[in-house]
Parts: sequence; structure tokens; C-alpha cells
Amino acid sequence: MATMIPRKKARVKKSKIPPRDTLTEQQRKEIEEAFDILDTDGSGRIDAGDLLVALRALGFEPRKDEVKKLMSDNDKENTGTITKQQFVEIFRAKWGETDSQDLLHLAFQLYDTEGTGMLTLDDLIMVTETIGEAATREELQEMMNEAFGIRPGEQDAYEITEEHFYHIMERKTATA
Repeated sequence: MATMIPRKKARVKKSKIPPRDTLTEQQRKEIEEAFDILDTDGSGRIDAGDLLVALRALGFEPRKDEVKKLMSDNDKENTGTITKQQFVEIFRAKWGETDSQDLLHLAFQLYDTEGTGMLTLDDLIMVTETIGEAATREELQEMMNEAFGIRPGEQDAYEITEEHFYHIMERKTATA
């Protein structure tokens, strides 16, 4: 009969799982791009109304008092506005509940001002300029055509749906 030799318990290294409220570089970039879209006057600050729009577009249904609390917690100077960094911090805590599709949905809604469910080439140009992406009119038209499955030499796409917009923006950020 073999004797059992007691073994030391092996130490199992716990893998470091990042906390739920940390952001990848891509997530941070997408949140900053959403802020840039909301910051229509280029001041580097947005107000409670813009924050409410962003929260609702991302699927949250905050009450006005919740938005006021978020603003007061982050607006230490009592300006009635928050900075891009403060906006990122608000969404950092909420990021586990949302994804890039939600941010693209927000961007699409902001530029679909007439609520038609469609964007034109000019709308796309405005989106890419706002988020600081370098794209020529020709490149964007090519992306629109590709999203629609239009081959070279065929009639250019005039408008795109929200789904086509997702494909274009995902391709644009993947090549950036």
C-alpha cells in the first residue's frame, strides 16, 4: 500500500479582472465623441439638458432629480455645466450597462434632426467633422455605397439608415 504524502496546497493566482467601472481606450473615445456631439457650441461644457439627452439615448430613464444630483455631484464650480472629463466619469460608472451601439444610436439621433430615420452624405460629413475623424466626401460616399451594397459605377446612395450608419462608423473607427 502506497503512502500518501501530503502536498502543499498550490497557490492559485487570481487573474486580475478589471473593475466593472473601468473603461477601455475605445470606450473612453466613444464617450468623448458622444460629448463632442452634444457640445454643439464647442465650449467644452454641456448642461443638464444635454446630459439628460445622453442618458436617455443610452437607455437610461433618469428622473430630473437624478440628473440634478449627477450635475451637483460633478459641477463643483456651480456653473450649471459639466466638462468632458466629468461627462466621462459619469458614464464610466454606467458603462457596464451600455455599449458602443448605444453611443452610435445617440449620434444617429442627434444628426437625424427631422426624425426620418435617415442621414444624408452632408449629415455624415458633419458627424465625422464633429468627432474629429478625417474623411473626405468621396471616402464617405464610398462607405455609404459599400454599406448599401452599391458597386462602382452604379448610382450613389443618397441616404442611409441607422443600421448602415453603424457599419460606416464602425469601419471608420476601425481604420482610424
